[in-house]
Amino acid sequence: MKLGIFGGTFGPVHLGHIRAAHAFLNECALDRLYILPTAIPPHKAASAQDQPGDRLNMLHLAFSQPEYADDRITVSDYEQTRGGKSYTILTLEHFAKESDDITLLCGTDMFLTLERWYRGEDILRMADICCLYRDADPASALAVAEAAARYRAAYGTHVILPSYTPLVISSTEIRARIANQQSTEGLLPSAVRSYIDEHGLYRV
Repeated sequence: MKLGIFGGTFGPVHLGHIRAAHAFLNECALDRLYILPTAIPPHKAASAQDQPGDRLNMLHLAFSQPEYADDRITVSDYEQTRGGKSYTILTLEHFAKESDDITLLCGTDMFLTLERWYRGEDILRMADICCLYRDADPASALAVAEAAARYRAAYGTHVILPSYTPLVISSTEIRARIANQQSTEGLLPSAVRSYIDEHGLYRV
């Protein structure tokens, strides 16, 4: 079985995340895609209002909406129930029990820094890497191409660089809009905005 891993804070999950998930699913011909919200992000601080359970619930709601649902997508609580910092290599080792064919989704910044992650060399040897990036910026495209060549040569990593036009959305901007009681139409799934309003999230 060909598995995909898409981890992140998802505070909150937005339409950019959903578009990336579906692009990853189809570009890499995955049999199953696991979406994993972090417990404690190792690389950045989550919002003080971001409770892990709320982020998990919003992901379930987002990928349950008919227009975003896919039977191959599973929202997993593994990183949250494991506890501690959500190190990617530990997640890969867990899902390696299910399949030895795993592809990890990365954005540009993540992809360019993989070697510096906790046990980064093990990540690059263990998983295929799919980098969804914007190729409109020549400098960014060159940096990604150079990193891909280095990973292939040094670790034997299979790197996938699909054609992809991301929907660029800032979670910080979304939280600010919610705090100011502004519309998030075109940014958030409707079920996620309803959950945020019902639970009073991101009001400060």
